[in-house]
Amino acid sequence: MYRLLAAIPLVFPIFVAAQDSAGPVKYDPGRITPEMKARTETIARALEGLTPEGFTKKGPVERYTEANLYEKIDGRSELFHSYDVTGMTFVTFSRADDPSKFIDVFLYDMTTPLGAFGVYSVERSTGSKPIATGDDGYRTGVDLFFRKGQYYATILTSGPDQETQKAATALADTLANRLKGKAAELWGLAMLPARNRIDDTVQYLMVDALGLDFLTNAFKAQYRVGEAEFTAFVARCKSVDNAAEVLGKYKAHLQEFGELGEPAKIGGASVLFADMGGGDFDGVCQVGDVIAGVTAVRSRDAAVKAMTFLLKELRVPK
Repeated sequence: MYRLLAAIPLVFPIFVAAQDSAGPVKYDPGRITPEMKARTETIARALEGLTPEGFTKKGPVERYTEANLYEKIDGRSELFHSYDVTGMTFVTFSRADDPSKFIDVFLYDMTTPLGAFGVYSVERSTGSKPIATGDDGYRTGVDLFFRKGQYYATILTSGPDQETQKAATALADTLANRLKGKAAELWGLAMLPARNRIDDTVQYLMVDALGLDFLTNAFKAQYRVGEAEFTAFVARCKSVDNAAEVLGKYKAHLQEFGELGEPAKIGGASVLFADMGGGDFDGVCQVGDVIAGVTAVRSRDAAVKAMTFLLKELRVPK
């Protein structure tokens, strides 16, 4: 179960292209209360006046908060809730001469830049192409995704025809320029080693990191050192004492689901290693108020080398 749960954040992109512009529930503007309207006003205004040349806007800008987000993206709303989404607005445009050609725009207020990076990072699919839009953006197939400050946008299109793609790209740039907010200070990027990191594999996991309910506020990334590939992670705890508490829970997890071996001293830290079955080994330790570790390494020797690499290059603020 542990290995299956650990992989869950990587599967969300499968559902992105399946979003239905009509939504599971017919949109009713009359259900929007003054409070909901106020909470979504900024992201609703951002979608006004975006109609590309040769397209028409199909209906009003739709507004949703965390309370009714499921009405639009049922099955995916839990992901956004886990990153503290405040609201979402939606609008769709279709070609005036061919209504089957469309551009759907979903704009999320994720409350904080870190939350926006988090949902952006777990929705990003392998092999996506970076784009110079917002603070960070990419293209997957015929769809565009970007983040800007505390906002996250997904722009889904009907297909690869040149006119629709050109309009979607211009729309994304215009929308990103409208959104205000400073780029996030991503502490995990500063802390995790940059060397040997595989491009576009960094993810921020606000809750249930690696499928563990006690591991929160964590960054993880894939690394390739020589022929070895592994996942490294860091989780920032509330205090040194809290980190010791989390490490104790991690140790209990390793004992329950694996075979815990003798700890090893690496760079001044006492590192726990466990055989998790199937030839995979995990390593974990505490460094101040941080929990650092590696997972799914193909042997104990390789796990020791991976932890040695991680701890040598880890940048923990003093």
